[in-house]
Amino acid sequence: MDYEIDTPAELAKAFYVKQDMGLGGGMLVTNPIPEEYSMDADVINKAIDEAVEEAKAQGIHGKETTPFLLAKIKDLTGGDSLASNIQLVYNNAKLAAATAVELSKLAKN
Repeated sequence: MDYEIDTPAELAKAFYVKQDMGLGGGMLVTNPIPEEYSMDADVINKAIDEAVEEAKAQGIHGKETTPFLLAKIKDLTGGDSLASNIQLVYNNAKLAAATAVELSKLAKN
C-alpha cells in the first residue's frame, strides 16, 4: 500500500491507530535526504555502479559488501557521499524524535 505522510504528527497517528487496531506487521518509513545535502544523481549513481562492479570483480559478498561499498563510494565521491549519509542519519533521527514526541501526546489521551 502506498501512502504519503507529511508530518511527524500524521506518522505518529498512523502508527498509533495501527497498534490500537491490533494490526500485525511493520511500517516502512522513508525519509528523503534534505535537498541541500543531496548529491547529483549522475555522480552518485556512477559511483554506486563502479563500486558494485568492483565488489563483484573482487568476489566480495555477504556482510563484507556494505562496508566495502560505502568505503569505495566515499573514495569515488571524494568524501561527499559520507557527508550526505551523515546528514541523512541526522535527518532520520530528527524525524524519529519528532514522531516519538507526537506519539507520546497520543498515548496520554
